[in-house]
Amino acid sequence: MSTTVDMRQLRGSGLIASVKARWLAYLVRRIERAAIIHLQAMSDRELHDIGLTRSEIAWAVRECPRHGPSMPAPQPTVQRHSQDCR
Repeated sequence: MSTTVDMRQLRGSGLIASVKARWLAYLVRRIERAAIIHLQAMSDRELHDIGLTRSEIAWAVRECPRHGPSMPAPQPTVQRHSQDCR
């Protein structure tokens, strides 16, 4: 009885893809958890400076849209001063 596994059988069955997907999900969860712990350690003032409240931490890490190649970063806005402000 042979214990060696033919890699073609593994690829064909999708086992490698399944293991990769689960590993990636695990890594994403660990990174998200580390970010949540880091943000929870910040003071309320520091959170306010970056535009968050404590109740928004988990949402900001897990649900907030991420900017990537398919999603352009927001363009900076041009501040226009009125003529009263010179």
